[in-house]
Amino acid sequence: MADIDYSALEDAVITLESEEGESMECRLVCIFEYNEQDYAAFAEIESEENEVYLFTVDTKQKRNETNFEFNIIEDEDLLDELIEVLQQITDDEFGDEDNVIIDEEEESDDDDDDDSKWDEFITKKLN
Repeated sequence: MADIDYSALEDAVITLESEEGESMECRLVCIFEYNEQDYAAFAEIESEENEVYLFTVDTKQKRNETNFEFNIIEDEDLLDELIEVLQQITDDEFGDEDNVIIDEEEESDDDDDDDSKWDEFITKKLN
């Protein structure tokens, strides 16, 4: 990743609107680099599903302040590649049996345990 301090985004929450017009709050899961571009993965806060939403991360320096901009990725092939990259990151971080991000069919019975893993994962990736 570029020499950007992403620690300001540690507790980042964005509001997305579904195709049905419903709003959902999503929190930052991680930021990762792929092909010299930074990407952000967000997960819905109030959801039992393990679905993630991926965005490009662009930064703009203004004086001594960094502004972050998240942009939708419309290229389906790129999204597929990013999902594979994110899957590898989670496999490396948690091990294959703790696959908590991409496997949408698997639901966790222990949300508190997942939250602590997410928090640890986010902290490691932001630092």
